[in-house]
Amino acid sequence: NLYQNRFLGLAAMASPSRNSQNRRRCKEPLRYSYNPDQFHNMDIRNNSHETVTIPRSTSDTDLVTSDSRSTLMVSSSYYSIGHSQDLVIYWDIKEEVDAGDWIGMYLIDEVLSENFLDYKNRGVNGSHRGQIIWKIDASSYFVEPETKICFKYYHGVSGALRATTPSVTVKNNAAPV
Repeated sequence: NLYQNRFLGLAAMASPSRNSQNRRRCKEPLRYSYNPDQFHNMDIRNNSHETVTIPRSTSDTDLVTSDSRSTLMVSSSYYSIGHSQDLVIYWDIKEEVDAGDWIGMYLIDEVLSENFLDYKNRGVNGSHRGQIIWKIDASSYFVEPETKICFKYYHGVSGALRATTPSVTVKNNAAPV
């Protein structure tokens, strides 16, 4: 019936395996609000019904805890070119590491690994934990008074992204306002 179809449609929309193109948005907030009387073919009290059973959601026991997640941290969230101390990048990688691992400096919204502003692999020698000093010089990448960047740790063999720092605001006092 109509109400069951809407209910099943709502359940299908909530499925994480569906892509966003198949999802429909509803502007009517009450459209999916039902009470038991609206389900004519279902006897909820006796748990007998003619439709597909939708399993109850349970807590996921396989979630990654913060202790088992790789981390990449930076010594400061603010850097002023020519005035601040060099940044220190710290890593603690839980997954497989390799001598070819590297860290790249990126504009905050960059998603492609090959579009780094600068990178370092010397000193990032495949150890699970470490730190490296990073000096940021005035360059054509920092022509605005402020630019937001981040650092990303990549596995050398697979190219997999292992960890990302929070954003760092780079201030260039020499940039025209």
